[in-house]
Amino acid sequence: MKNIKFLKYTAAALVISTLFINCNNESIDKDNPSIPYPAIGGYENSDAIASGNLVSKFSFENALTDKMAAITNAQPTNVAYVAGVKGNAYQGSSSQMRYFVGDANASITGLNSFTIAFWMNSAGTVDPAVAGQGKGAQGIFSIVRPTEFWGGINLFLENPDGAFPDRIRLKIDLENGRPGVAWGSQGAIMNIDNAKNKWIHVVYTYDAKTSTLSAYKDGEPAANLGNFPYAPAGGVQGSAKLFADNPGGLDNPNNAAGYGDFLMKGTNGKVLFGNHQFQTTPPLNNGGPQGWATSYAGMLDEFRIYNIALPSADVAALYKLEKDGR
Repeated sequence: MKNIKFLKYTAAALVISTLFINCNNESIDKDNPSIPYPAIGGYENSDAIASGNLVSKFSFENALTDKMAAITNAQPTNVAYVAGVKGNAYQGSSSQMRYFVGDANASITGLNSFTIAFWMNSAGTVDPAVAGQGKGAQGIFSIVRPTEFWGGINLFLENPDGAFPDRIRLKIDLENGRPGVAWGSQGAIMNIDNAKNKWIHVVYTYDAKTSTLSAYKDGEPAANLGNFPYAPAGGVQGSAKLFADNPGGLDNPNNAAGYGDFLMKGTNGKVLFGNHQFQTTPPLNNGGPQGWATSYAGMLDEFRIYNIALPSADVAALYKLEKDGR
């Protein structure tokens, strides 16, 4: 009998103890909610950065959907996806043409100051041999101009430099149609070394007020920005000022006016990802396929367009937050 009574008392104690622990845990959960991630640059997540100025965002989660709906009606050609930095990513090809065309509203075709930011992986496509699929100048993004060879904004991997086999040459080309701009075609190349086959975060910004084009890699000013007028052989760090006419030198001895407001003329409301506008089938302009050019063979993720030039602190925060999966 004593054993039976002991077992009953023990069982009752266990029940009371369990109830106490569960109630205590509930109290702890209510009083102590989960600890949030610390803010980076004052932001909790990447979409909070200049949220009112973000005009387009493609995350490539097995779909060609612009979260901001500035680019719609995407028409894919052989588009594929792969694991990326955040979820999935756009997968180019070194064996077939891959790209997509979309309809863009005025927030894209009317860009003045801007930021273009995205993650890319060259996927071993840089080859200093013969230009061909995945080896020549690889188109990444263009705002289409049907009667011109180049689009309004063009972003592409330039033909590789045989002297630097481990270098990625990422070029931006701007075509300014504003009256009074004699040197309308301007741009620069971000020379990126030792980053082949790796995910890197790249950003280009243009500030129309200061006529300044800036470039960043992994949140930091680009180490070697070159190929703009009078650029030194080793490039410059981070930023270059653009001019509306011949400056006569890096320090503008001709006192040329700045490049200023950026106006794209001749656009038709189309944008292109993953190729050049003259390399599609059929071409999106009045040109035709070029032997030195091809579609993009690497990967893209988290492609963003802003209608302002993000400050350097926000560029750094964007990189860190997206790298952190936020």
